[in-house]
Amino acid sequence: MPPTLEPRFAEDRAGIQDFLAFGFVPRLAPGEAPLALLAEWGRQPRRHRPDVSEDQLVREGVRALREAFELCASRSPAAGDQVVFLSGGLDSRTILGALLDLFGPGSVVAATFGMPGEQDYDFAAQVARRAGVRHERLESFSAPWSTGALVDSVLARRVPLPYPFGQRYLSYVLHERIGRENVFWDGLCGDAVSGDWAPGEDEHWTWEAAVDEFYREHRIAGSDAVLDPGLDPRASMPAAPVLDPSLLSFPDQLDFGVRQQRYTGTRIPSGYTVHTPFLTGPWLDYMFGVPVRLRHRQHLYMEIQRRAYPRLFSLPTTTFDGQSMMTSALARRAHRLGRRLRDRAARLGLPLPPDAPTGANDALRRFDRPPMRDILVENLDDLRLRGVLHERAEGVLWDAREGRLSASMTSVLLGLELNLKASERDEPAARDPASAVGRTPSAVGRTTDAVGGPETGATTS
Repeated sequence: MPPTLEPRFAEDRAGIQDFLAFGFVPRLAPGEAPLALLAEWGRQPRRHRPDVSEDQLVREGVRALREAFELCASRSPAAGDQVVFLSGGLDSRTILGALLDLFGPGSVVAATFGMPGEQDYDFAAQVARRAGVRHERLESFSAPWSTGALVDSVLARRVPLPYPFGQRYLSYVLHERIGRENVFWDGLCGDAVSGDWAPGEDEHWTWEAAVDEFYREHRIAGSDAVLDPGLDPRASMPAAPVLDPSLLSFPDQLDFGVRQQRYTGTRIPSGYTVHTPFLTGPWLDYMFGVPVRLRHRQHLYMEIQRRAYPRLFSLPTTTFDGQSMMTSALARRAHRLGRRLRDRAARLGLPLPPDAPTGANDALRRFDRPPMRDILVENLDDLRLRGVLHERAEGVLWDAREGRLSASMTSVLLGLELNLKASERDEPAARDPASAVGRTPSAVGRTTDAVGGPETGATTS
């Protein structure tokens, strides 16, 4: 099949409306395969009742994880360092542990951005010290912030790039600093594959209910005020599932086929050797083959991590608000439930009490320091002058300019203008399917010039 291109974003009215409604464009491009990120999955039937003990499944999981990393390593050149963007979360720490086993600390580089006092930044430093690896750090406000540099970072990935302001820009700067001669390891879909949002064993979803829930979770609060009158953003949702739910639940199909493929997976700059070990055949076949109840909420994944890398996972994690993975399962479940409720309230724009900052976006999206404030005002003024938003949006743009709009909606408006500027400077590479996750299934997790693949390693949006 000949390659297909995204429509030029500046000329794609429907794409612009989708971007405003969701912060990304959920519709697949012409010729884009659904569930392309799962290309290496063998789609074997799931074990409904384990024929082996949980302990045996954990041992199998440790082996499958090792095989996934060995397979990735066999696909890349031997030269250069092995780089992982390290945060306080689970996936990047798992990658670090596997790289230490495969290559030793002298060949591994951890990279982190953020600020002292943020959990991702501080916990990553503790983990890197314990691992004995070189740690490249970038403090958020020391990066060269400008509209031009932000547009460059968009063009280094794909247009439109979701949320180009914030962590994705810092990730781009660190990639450039570390260099293309090295091998990068990314945790794309690590949480999704391991069952972070997977339905429980007793949950039964229709396709329509799964779409409704996905829509509620991803629709940006307050976006009605900037959308064209009469527009129904639900029209961008997939019309039908791809697989029978006995193989992959309907919520999982929406997560992998829309969120991961069209949003999360867009973050990797092109021109780098990037491995995505959680999307390799051995790991996909293992995780999608275990009983639902053991994949649910990452139960088995966490037991595998505790078994494989106890020294690293005895340190604090952002996942459990500073507690380690070695705390009791009950304590971990309580922390995760509280975090889920808080995240949902934040997406709905509800007021929340102050919380310990976890990642770099918390500080950057306040837009209260001169570089950030200047960039915001400049681009919102440019967006207003374009006339791409209807008349009712004028007041919303002013509220964003004056700090009266939610950080999410403000970031979407800023991101829209940065993507429109990138579209005006359109380069073929920015719209080439080979440079985008989800376009070329054969490239996922392999060594290429552009492979899809930190919402781990302090590189999430």
